[in-house]
Amino acid sequence: MADTILTTLGNALRPLFGRSRPKPLAPGAKPRVLYFIAKYPQFSETYMHEEIAAVSADFEVKILTYNVSKFPRARAFPYEVIEYTDPCLVYAPFHKIDPTFRSPSQRAFLRQVDAVIEDFQPTVLHAHYFGLALLLRDLARRHRVPFTLRTHSMDMLSEPEEKLRALCDAVRDPQCLSVLTFPPFRATLTSRGVPSEKVTSCWPVVNFARFHRPERRPPTGRVLCAGPATPKKAHTTFVDLAALMRESGLSFDLFARGVSLGATSRYNEERGNVVTISYADPDEMGDVYPRYDWLIYPGNPRINKVGLPVGIAEAQASGLGVCWQELPGRREQQLEFLGGGGFLFGEIEELPEILLRPYPEEMRLRGLENARRCDIQGHKSLLTDVWHRVAQAAA
Repeated sequence: MADTILTTLGNALRPLFGRSRPKPLAPGAKPRVLYFIAKYPQFSETYMHEEIAAVSADFEVKILTYNVSKFPRARAFPYEVIEYTDPCLVYAPFHKIDPTFRSPSQRAFLRQVDAVIEDFQPTVLHAHYFGLALLLRDLARRHRVPFTLRTHSMDMLSEPEEKLRALCDAVRDPQCLSVLTFPPFRATLTSRGVPSEKVTSCWPVVNFARFHRPERRPPTGRVLCAGPATPKKAHTTFVDLAALMRESGLSFDLFARGVSLGATSRYNEERGNVVTISYADPDEMGDVYPRYDWLIYPGNPRINKVGLPVGIAEAQASGLGVCWQELPGRREQQLEFLGGGGFLFGEIEELPEILLRPYPEEMRLRGLENARRCDIQGHKSLLTDVWHRVAQAAA
């Protein structure tokens, strides 16, 4: 595996040394990584934030984002905004995107990014979300700087074939060294021509130490739902559950922010405010989870865009029971992600019988161990080993 990566790396760096040389690192200086994120510091993108925190010990990181977040986290790393006014490379319908970057506004955007690259002199480029492969391929070719990329669930769920093939073509470029993707989605890339040696399977990123609570706790009688308030998360289903169990003696709390929260709040009022709606910054959630017995994670089956939520791994690490809504065609993926530490449910009518019993101890223990698979400290080397090889080859 290491020899294969070195071969790929050599192919990517060969044109770099034939035409120009990057600014050398000063003795003892950290290699430089230029991050591209569509909407940093969005509170719900804890995944990206924790990865940056973990790699910053060994790398100098600069973050570029092209969309200002309406729901930022309280504490973020320094970042620079260069607005991208064309259809978003990550979220817009693919037929609206110009993958050639020839429009006047795209060229103006690239000129600003070019200036950052010339000043920062990155050792490697790195991005989150598959859609940014188009941008990184363009920048990598012109600046002769290799790149890596981490995909997310939404990149692989119900995406049009035209988009998947175009993005797979982008990461086949020799300047792309590695693509990290969730294990269930590896075949999505390799079946569309991405060389298997470029595709690295990796679970979602969690700061495991922040949430790890292995001790048993007495029951609290409280049920939690948490996450970004978007239609795909189906938070009204949690309200329906609370209404169904209003006489159970359990309390139901929703921690959320986002575009659909207003609609959920109105729905909750119509049902007698059966749910207490609140919010906690991601850095505070380590103290929130232990106040609860259960995490309920609903999803809209029609949208079917809930991937592998980090909230589930955080809850497992905190010792909570987990109930996750089964989504069409996803049962095996979901069971693999739960790792025996939680229940799948189809309809909310299945939940009262589960919630009114103690969480099985064997499930709690499996959940604690399963969440470890997502610990960024355990798998950050999947990225950093590649970056170090780039730095060593360029030295």
